[in-house]
Amino acid sequence: MTNIETLAAKVTRLRAAAEKSTSPLAAAEAELAAAQEAENARQEARGKAYDARVYDERHQAAEDARKSADEPRERFARLISEQPWFQAWAEMRAARYRAWDISIEAQNAAVNAGEDYNAVPNVAIGEADLIGDLTSLADDRAREIATAEAQERRTARDAFIAGTD
Repeated sequence: MTNIETLAAKVTRLRAAAEKSTSPLAAAEAELAAAQEAENARQEARGKAYDARVYDERHQAAEDARKSADEPRERFARLISEQPWFQAWAEMRAARYRAWDISIEAQNAAVNAGEDYNAVPNVAIGEADLIGDLTSLADDRAREIATAEAQERRTARDAFIAGTD
């Protein structure tokens, strides 16, 4: 037997041995894939069952919890509306809405009368943002304070320069 024939026979034997050992591996891999698929299906079914149970138990509880804020909100609205600062803020907001309504009415009248509606001031309401309004007012007051302090420093400097300090 030649060297090539010997090597070919060796390859044939090894191939047969490899096929014998890969056959159980392929079967085990198929079993594993089937088991994983079955486990995924089982977990999906349990997830749906859990979610259905939670829905049954909690959808009414969620509605009750939502409604539980109604009375405290009404009480808060009543108490806050009694505060003079809140009344003034609401009046300020009402003035904005009033200006907007009048502006729209004037623009509509201008269009209906064949006039240039762009001549009517366009009023923007903006969001009713209490925190934003408070911040804006605080910023205005802070600028007033800083400007007054800066003026005091300028006055002191000018007095020093003039020798009248």
